[in-house]
Amino acid sequence: MIGEELDAPRAGATAAELHYVEEVALALERQGLFRMAGRTLGWLLICDPPEQSFGQLAEVLQASKGSISAVMKFLVPARIVERVSRPGDRRVYYRCRPSTWFEMARDQSAQYAAFRQLADRGLDLLADQPAARRERLRSMRDFYAWLEREMPALWERYQRERQEEGRGGPR
Repeated sequence: MIGEELDAPRAGATAAELHYVEEVALALERQGLFRMAGRTLGWLLICDPPEQSFGQLAEVLQASKGSISAVMKFLVPARIVERVSRPGDRRVYYRCRPSTWFEMARDQSAQYAAFRQLADRGLDLLADQPAARRERLRSMRDFYAWLEREMPALWERYQRERQEEGRGGPR
């Protein structure tokens, strides 16, 4: 039944697009996002026009208005999706924020120092213990210290390459 529903084109979406939306949803679900948020985000990544109204989202995703409302109560404050308006149109539209992926990855990288510091405290706690007991913490600390040291250069390189390509800042 579900496969049949995905195979039937809906309100501006082809069967292939709906399959892609479901792939995105499943991938994001594996990362901890609930599936309807992943579907919504998947559709917003490929839809045309890039801004979709509440009603358009509910129709193409075959979701209740309550479900779309719950999704937007998560995605908008999380700054993954933004609300936009069109001149002369009272409806609210939603779209992926252009810099969402860059900002999410950059913000996540702020946690690298916290995890390194946590591992350092654990190593201090076990300072008089055998090296074998401390190895797991040392491995954690070394990895997060490396990320903490290397990621700023990676972000700078990404931004520089985007500017050289004429695409401006993060997208």
